[in-house]
Amino acid sequence: MRSRWVTNLLLLIAIAALGLVVHFEPGIEQAPEATTITALTADDIQRVHLNRPVRGDMVLLKADTKGWFIERNPPLPADSFQVNALLRLVQQEAVRSYPVAGLELAQLQLDPPYATAIMNDVAIEFGNLEPLQGLRYIRVADRVHLIPDLYLHLVEAGYTQFVRRRLFDAGAHISAIKLPGLSIRQPAGNWVVEPEQEIPADELQRFIDDWQQATALNVQAADAAASGETVEITFSGSPDKLSLVIVSREPELVLARPDLGIQYHMGSTAGRLLTLTPPPAEAKVDPQ
Repeated sequence: MRSRWVTNLLLLIAIAALGLVVHFEPGIEQAPEATTITALTADDIQRVHLNRPVRGDMVLLKADTKGWFIERNPPLPADSFQVNALLRLVQQEAVRSYPVAGLELAQLQLDPPYATAIMNDVAIEFGNLEPLQGLRYIRVADRVHLIPDLYLHLVEAGYTQFVRRRLFDAGAHISAIKLPGLSIRQPAGNWVVEPEQEIPADELQRFIDDWQQATALNVQAADAAASGETVEITFSGSPDKLSLVIVSREPELVLARPDLGIQYHMGSTAGRLLTLTPPPAEAKVDPQ
């Protein structure tokens, strides 16, 4: 009986020892823990200043209630997807890191840097590519890091690539639309069409929803003097009307905001956004 107890004890000790070997892996060098290039998080960032040789500087500012804006005159609403993609830079893990001391920064295109992204007051400087793995040299303070080349195309992008592609704020609710030859308004809960047409209520709501969620394929700079037929939109709770100029219907719908100096390229949506089509009349059956 005692020998069985001793055997079981020795077995437990052997299992515990094996667990320690697996956990600590003696003789195997542990990989260093990956570190991010800054101590910031995306939520910390309130201001981004992009300095790049291929374009003029661009500044992105965070508003407390309305998200990000591009600092221009007037300010432009920024696309959250593009901004968030850029903000991930501050938490990017370095593949390898080196102290600045002893490096030939000019050979890495870091003295002067090729481009710089200043997140709040932290400068992230971009150099050239490492030839073997295609990693990008960047400098943050007294360290040079190698990171995946995921951000320079954003740093170099034109300001229109950062403009929000959705036409209206997510919380804005349309109460009236005036189109060429057509007006739709909601005076008391129900949509009213002028001139009067027999349009099903669900079709009217679909038309309004299409406008409510209208999103451009891309945004480009526009002539402030753009003219043509207009779309006039009124939002609930606001006395102001938003005017869009119809620059083109075919081959794609282009809507300009002369007040912002931009135009939205909407693709082949002219028929869906500019025309409210009544349902086809039922064919009459000729009695025999």
